Amino acid sequence: MESTAKRDTASDAVPTAKFLQARITALSTTLIKRLENILAVALDDTTTQTAAAAAGTGNAPPPPSLTDTAVQQFQLDVESTAIVRAAEEIMMLTRTMKEIWLFGGLDTLKSDHEGRDLSGQNEAARRKMEEDVKAVEEGFKKFLEKYETTLEVTENKE
Repeated sequence: MESTAKRDTASDAVPTAKFLQARITALSTTLIKRLENILAVALDDTTTQTAAAAAGTGNAPPPPSLTDTAVQQFQLDVESTAIVRAAEEIMMLTRTMKEIWLFGGLDTLKSDHEGRDLSGQNEAARRKMEEDVKAVEEGFKKFLEKYETTLEVTENKE
């Protein structure tokens, strides 16, 4: 009975931000590395053909052997499968992050609901935001005044 209780609490555990950031970094690195590997296989064949043509022998380079082609095909299959797997893991990670956000793992509004919004730091942040809003509003009004006069001038000229 204790083992089931432990499993239930372990499954309800919310991953930390550090873990999520590390996972995002690892998955994006995997995607980039696998794509680079695919391009390396494709460019390796192209560079050998280009080098043979640039040598000026006049003869076309010999076609790759069946073994070389099979190896390249296998490498491309492995890399493309790895890219698909990494993309699926990214999708699972985003789904997990959405669930954490939606179902209470991130209490972004908790302080608003508990009335802690009146602390000195939050009050200072609110004042700063109000000042920023006023500055943006004044700038926007100046822009509109300038733009409206430009419109009136162009409309009168026509």
